[in-house]
Amino acid sequence: MGHASTQGRRNALGCALLLAAALLAGGQAAAQQLAPNWPAIVAAGKKEGRVVLYNSVPLPPIQRAAAGFKKLHPEIEIVYQRGPSGQLITKIEQERNSSVDGADILISTETNWGVDRAREGRLLKVSGPELKGWPAKFLLEGAIPILDLEPFVIAYNRNVWKGAPPKGYADLLRPEFRGLLGTTELASTTVIGWYDWLEKTQGGDFLQKFRAQNPKLYTGAVPSGQAVASGEVAVSAFNVTTAVKSLVELGAPIEIVVPSPGLGIQHGAAALGWSKRPNATLVFIDYLMSRDGQTAWNGAGESASPLQNIPGSLSSESITPVDVMAYPEPVAKAYRERWNRIMK
Repeated sequence: MGHASTQGRRNALGCALLLAAALLAGGQAAAQQLAPNWPAIVAAGKKEGRVVLYNSVPLPPIQRAAAGFKKLHPEIEIVYQRGPSGQLITKIEQERNSSVDGADILISTETNWGVDRAREGRLLKVSGPELKGWPAKFLLEGAIPILDLEPFVIAYNRNVWKGAPPKGYADLLRPEFRGLLGTTELASTTVIGWYDWLEKTQGGDFLQKFRAQNPKLYTGAVPSGQAVASGEVAVSAFNVTTAVKSLVELGAPIEIVVPSPGLGIQHGAAALGWSKRPNATLVFIDYLMSRDGQTAWNGAGESASPLQNIPGSLSSESITPVDVMAYPEPVAKAYRERWNRIMK
């Protein structure tokens, strides 16, 4: 009896590992094929015991989702590291090339990088039970679920700025804001898309006029939001709700403005095919796609879920995300060079 039970567990684990390997073969597994032995994958994930997550998202949604997942799967630890998308991708590529143990999942706005890796067969295909109810347009290449949509916002410190608040991007060019603005460097393809969109919607000379306002440059929304909270700058031209709403909840004197017209971002989750913990990785991805996972991620009013009727979620239909696929590397490189000439 004991031998049979042990053999059964070994067979289940073997099936789970074989399935994870099969999911790497782009043409061998249908993009929307559910795993026939999901319980074996969950059991194998518990034995692996950990998921290492690299993410460019401000921490509150990650922390809420990790806590919710821990209640369901206390045997699997979620370890997360936050940073700018470009830096994280460089680190991931170094890990892959050297075959060292590192990230299992990247959650980032750089879905173009994920799409390229998926087309190379280097990502795990989504295969859990939550796939059945997931909207097809929010699953890229069968491998990258879009976890949220989030609007770009302007944030200002009401204790520092006492005048008429900015209502849109054109207001940032008002003379009284000179020397009081913060913005971001080109930390990701999404930021390139945002600046390009500003030039196309606010006038071809917007970037030159904006530079004349002498804005301080930060590496993304988080440090820019912190600078507004501390009063280092009065206004953050580039921000997202997840970066500043948590500061407001801590008592920071920040007001949030959603410009109209506006633009937004979306974060995709890419399960890395060279992960040392493929089963635990698939289990966590499946949780993020569940109603509980989406409520934890999007239920604080910071972002919009791809799923309908998530309590507290913004409306996904109200947010137009940057099309990062419109900026392949040659296009992004040319824009980066031009932006540096103007802004630095």
